[in-house]
Amino acid sequence: MNHYFLFILTTLLIAITPGADTVLVTKNTLNQGRKVGLKTVAGVCTGIVIHELLAILGLSAIIASSVLLFNIVKYAGAAFLIFMGISILLSKKKSITAPTTTTEQKSETSSFLQGLLSNVLNPKAIIFFISFLPQFIKPEENTSLQMVLLGITPVLVTLIWLAIYVNLINYVRKWFNKPAFQSIFQRATGLVLITLAMRLAFEKR
Repeated sequence: MNHYFLFILTTLLIAITPGADTVLVTKNTLNQGRKVGLKTVAGVCTGIVIHELLAILGLSAIIASSVLLFNIVKYAGAAFLIFMGISILLSKKKSITAPTTTTEQKSETSSFLQGLLSNVLNPKAIIFFISFLPQFIKPEENTSLQMVLLGITPVLVTLIWLAIYVNLINYVRKWFNKPAFQSIFQRATGLVLITLAMRLAFEKR
């Protein structure tokens, strides 16, 4: 397999580059703790697996080649981020370390879905998996084994990085249990998600 180390490095750089996934993981970890943060990470990694399956089945190529389908995914992703951003801006401020209520326990179940949708509805991921992965496959060698290895690598790299990130955020979480910080963080998170949504909506392929 050609330059597998380069593939790992590139995947790591993509994983650590801040985006909607990182914003949601940060928000959920600071608001509700390590468990919810890791649920969000699980959603993100599941999204990666879905993108890989779509690429293997050839569906990603169909979506990428169709202006209509690509725009549907793009605008759906933008709409989701705008919805999340507005929801955060309108939500009531609460103590980061406050006891978990029944309502909050129910809201925790959405963290996985948030991570999943933020990743699945990212059109850049579609382009990445159909254009980047094939460059590292040697046709003369076992292509199935190479595809499995290249498929597992982004999931593991993203999982390890975001798990480390969640634990770091959770460690400092108790230091930010101040109303002033919570207000600024909540507004900043909402505005960042809306900004990412607008950039996604107006971005060309």
